[in-house]
Amino acid sequence: MKHRPFPMRTFSFAALLLLLALPALAQLQSGNLYGTVKSPTGETLPGVTVTLTGGGAPQVQVTDAQGRFRFPGLAPGSNYALRAELQGFSPLESSGVVVNVGRNTDIELTLSGQVEDVINVVAESPLLDTRRISTGTTVTNADLERIPTSRDPWSVLQSTPGVLTDRINVGGNESGQQSQYVGPGSGGDQAVWAVDGVVITDMAALGSSPGYYDFDAFEEMQVTTGGSDASIATGGVVLNMVTKRGTNEWRGSGRYLTSKGSWQSDLKFDRSDLGQPGPFNNNRTQAAFKQGNRIDNIVDWGAEAGGPIVRDRLWIWGSYAKPKIDLLTINDFSDKTTLEDWNAKLNAQVTPSNSATGFVWKSDKVKLGRNASPTRPQETTWDQSDFGPSPTTWKVEDTQIFGSNFFATGMYSKVNGGFQLVPEGGNAVAFRDPSLIWHNSFLLEQIERPQDQYKLDGSNFFNTSNLSHELKYGAGYRKVEQSTLFSWPGGGLEISLGGAPNPNLLILSRDATPRVRADYTNLYAQDTVALGNLTANIGVRWDRQGGKNLPSVAPANPVFPEALPEVRYAGQGAGFTWSDVTPRLGLTYALGAERRTLLRASYSRFADQLGTGTAGWLNPIGGLGYRYFYTYNNGAPTLQLTDIGDEVAAPSGNVNPITFGALQSNAVNPNLSAPLTDEVLLGVEHALLPEFVVGLNLNYRWYHNSLEAERLVFDATDPFATSLLGSVGRPHQRSDYVQRTSSPQVAPDGRTYTVTYYELRPGVTTRNGFLLTNGDREQRFKGASATFNKRLSNRWMLRGNVSYQDWTWDIPDSENEDPTDTVAGGVVSGTEVLQGSGTTSGPKGSVYINSKWSYSVNGMYQIAPDRPWGFNVAANLTGRQGYPLRYVRRIARQTITDAAGTGIDIPINSDPNAFRYPNVNVVDLRVEKEFTFNQVGLTLGVDVFNALNESFVLQRQSVLGANTSNFVTEILSPRIYRVGARFSFR
Repeated sequence: MKHRPFPMRTFSFAALLLLLALPALAQLQSGNLYGTVKSPTGETLPGVTVTLTGGGAPQVQVTDAQGRFRFPGLAPGSNYALRAELQGFSPLESSGVVVNVGRNTDIELTLSGQVEDVINVVAESPLLDTRRISTGTTVTNADLERIPTSRDPWSVLQSTPGVLTDRINVGGNESGQQSQYVGPGSGGDQAVWAVDGVVITDMAALGSSPGYYDFDAFEEMQVTTGGSDASIATGGVVLNMVTKRGTNEWRGSGRYLTSKGSWQSDLKFDRSDLGQPGPFNNNRTQAAFKQGNRIDNIVDWGAEAGGPIVRDRLWIWGSYAKPKIDLLTINDFSDKTTLEDWNAKLNAQVTPSNSATGFVWKSDKVKLGRNASPTRPQETTWDQSDFGPSPTTWKVEDTQIFGSNFFATGMYSKVNGGFQLVPEGGNAVAFRDPSLIWHNSFLLEQIERPQDQYKLDGSNFFNTSNLSHELKYGAGYRKVEQSTLFSWPGGGLEISLGGAPNPNLLILSRDATPRVRADYTNLYAQDTVALGNLTANIGVRWDRQGGKNLPSVAPANPVFPEALPEVRYAGQGAGFTWSDVTPRLGLTYALGAERRTLLRASYSRFADQLGTGTAGWLNPIGGLGYRYFYTYNNGAPTLQLTDIGDEVAAPSGNVNPITFGALQSNAVNPNLSAPLTDEVLLGVEHALLPEFVVGLNLNYRWYHNSLEAERLVFDATDPFATSLLGSVGRPHQRSDYVQRTSSPQVAPDGRTYTVTYYELRPGVTTRNGFLLTNGDREQRFKGASATFNKRLSNRWMLRGNVSYQDWTWDIPDSENEDPTDTVAGGVVSGTEVLQGSGTTSGPKGSVYINSKWSYSVNGMYQIAPDRPWGFNVAANLTGRQGYPLRYVRRIARQTITDAAGTGIDIPINSDPNAFRYPNVNVVDLRVEKEFTFNQVGLTLGVDVFNALNESFVLQRQSVLGANTSNFVTEILSPRIYRVGARFSFR
C-alpha cells in the first residue's frame, strides 16, 4: 500500500484543536504550579490576583470561582515566589516555591484580615502529586552537584527504581562510552531520550543517545519508567533532561575536577578467582590479570552562565565543557576520549502574552581506542570521530497566551547525528585466532542520522458541575533518516579453523550501505478529572509508524571485484505500516483532609517504537554480502588473489549465486504490527513531611505481539537454483529440523555438559532469509519497589529505592520451530528474560542484564552549616544481584550458516541462575566545604569512588573450548579519588 507523506490536514486538525483549547505543557521540559486561595475560615476566594516571579517575566493569574489559580509550563527551579492580593485582606508573599519537571506542585494560600504589612511565608511545596501517575525518579540540581557520581546521565539511570545497566562506572572510567540498560519489564530498545522537549533518541540504535552531555548544564533530570501519561509513546525508560535558562539575575558557575592514575588504589584481587586450567581451556592457566579501564588521567572542566539582556523581556544562557578521559584497558591498550559540549539558550518575552525560546546543543566526541578488550587488541580498536554534518541539535519554540485558561505552543527541532568508527589497523584484513582474539584490523562504520520534528501540544482547564478538568492533547510528526556504511577493510575477514597445517576460513565481503527513512505521526488526548479527593487520568494515544528503503550503492569487493561486484539498489517500501491506538487510565485517591497519603492505580498500553533496522528489513544491501573460501593466508594483513582457495559454501543469503549481485532473501508480513505492552500499576505514597515522601509501587507487565524472525526454507537441495531466485521460500516448521548433540565438554564447575542443537533435515535447505512477523512469544514481568525521597531541608536530603523483579518468558510449544537455544534461554516458558549488552567482540559482550534485586541510596548531610568550619558529607550506595554468566559452546551447523560464518553460541545450561557473577555492592563518598563571599561561592570537594576497594568479577571468557576459556576479562575498577573546585556567582 502506498502512503502519502504526513498530511497537512493533520496539522490543520491539530491547529483547529488549538483554537478550541489551551495547548498542553511540554511535560518533557517543564512543570506545573497549581494553587487555591482561601480565607481564614477556609472558604475559597475567587478574584484574587496572584503574581508569580522567579522564572523570568512576572506572570499574573486571577483565581476562578473555586478560588483556583494555575501557572502551567514553568521551567524547573526552587526559587519561585507568589504574591496574592485581594481587597479587604492583607497581601501574602510566599517564597521558596519548588517546581520540578513533569510534576504538578499544589500550593494552598490563606489570606488573613486587613493589616498594614505584607505577610511573608516560606512555601511548603509538597512532593506528592495527585495529578500524575508514573514510576521513576526526579533528580534535582542539588542532587547533581552534591552527590558523588561519575557525572553522566547513565549514572543517574542507575539510581532509578528497577533500572539496570551493563556497567559500573567508577569515578568516570566508563564515561567515554554509553551504557546499555533496561527498565522494569522494558528492553533498552524502547528507551526515549529528550533534551528540553526535543526527542533525540537514535532510531538506528534504539535506546541510545546521539551525543554526550555537560553535566552542569542541567537544571533537572526526570526518569519515567511507566504510567498513564498519554503524551509518552513507549513503555521504556524515558529520560528528560532540562537545561538551565537565564533569569532576571546574572548567575553562573565553573568547575575543574580531576582524577589521576596515581590516586588509584592497588588492585585487591584474589588470584584464586583467575582462570584455572581444565579441559574447557586446553589446561591453560591465567597467569596474571591487569585491571581494565584503569584511569590514567581524567580532567573535567567547564563553565555556564546566564542572565537578562533586557530585564523581564530577554534572557540568555550558555555552557561549555571539555572533559578528557584517558584510560588504560587490559594489556595496557590505550583508550583516550575527548567530549566537547556546548549549549546556548535564548528566552524572550515578546509581548505580555507571547514568549519564545531558541536552543542549540552541540556534542562532539573523539575517542581513540574504542572497544579495547582481551579479544580486541589495539590495532582492532576503533578511533571514533564525527561524520557527516556536525552533530548539533537545535529548536525554536513559541507560546501564545490567549487568556488565563488558553494558550498555544508550537515547536520545530532538528537533530544532526553522525559518527564514524575507523579501525586503528587501517586497511589490513581482520583475523581471528584460535583463542578468539582479533588481529590486524576490524570493521569500519560510517553513519549519518539526521532527524526533523514538529510538535503542537495543548490543554484546557474548565469545570463541569463539581468536576475540575484539565484536558491535554497534542500532535507531532518526526522524520528520521539513516545512511550507513559497514565495510571489512582489505576485502574481508579470516577465521582460524584450528591453526596450521589446516586451512583457514576466508570470508570475502561486499560493503553494506543501507539508507532508510522512518516517519512517525502521533495524536494524543488526556483528561485529568478531579472530584474532591479523587483524581482520574483518562487518555488515549494514536501512533502511525512507517518507513522506506532509499536508493543506495554498494561498491565491489576491492580484492576480487568479479566475486562481489558493485550493486545499485533502487530502494523500496518497508512492506508494512504500524498504526496503534493505546488507551491509558489512572486513578489517585488522597486519604484524609490533609491528603498526606495517596493510593494509586493505573492501566496503560504501550506500542513499541519502530527502528530503522526493522523498517529496512527488506533491504538486500542493508547487511554485508559474503562469499566463503579456504585460504592458507595464515592471518597475514594483506590479501592477494592467489590466497583465495576453493569456495566452501554458498554465499550469504543476500548474494545472488549466478550474478553475485544483490538478492532479496528476506520477507515481511504485510500485516506486521507493533509489539504491545500492557501495564498495571498499584501504589501508595505517604508524606512523612511535605518534603519527605515514602512509597511502595507494584508493577505487572504483559509484553505480547512480539516481532519474530522466522527462517525461510526451500523444499529443494539447492536454495540458490535459478528457478528459485525469484522466491524467498516458505516459513520453517518444527518438522523441518532434526536434533543433534555436541561432544561432551567439562565446564569450570567440574560437570560434563552436552548441548543440543538442530539441523535442517535432508531435503530442506535455506539461504538464511527470514520472514519478519508477529509471534506468540510473550514476556511477563512482576516487580515491586520501595522508594523514599527527602528534599534538601533541615540540613539533609535523601533519595533511594529497593527493587525486586521477576521477568520471564511465556512461550507455547508451537513457537519452537527451531528449538536451538542461541541467546539466553527463551525456548522454555518460565525462563528468565535476559538482555544482552553487545556483540561478542565488544568490551561488554559477555554481559547479560538480569537481577532479581537491586538498590540505590544516596544522600547528603550538612555538618554545622552555621559555623565557619562547617562542611557537607554525602554518600551514594548501589547494589544488585550478580548478572548471569552464560557459558556457551560455539557450534558450526552444517545446514545453516550464520551470516559471518563464525558459528553460533549455545548455552550449556538454559537456566540463567545456573552460573552467576558475584553480587555487587559499591560505596561512593564525598566531602565538600563551601565558602561564600557576598554573591560569590567557592566549593572545594573530594570524592572517593569504590571506597571499600572491592574487586568483583564482572566478566569472564564464556566460550568453552578456547585457550582463554573462563579467564577473567573484567573486574570492578579499584578505589580512586577525585578532587575538584566549583566557582559560582549570582
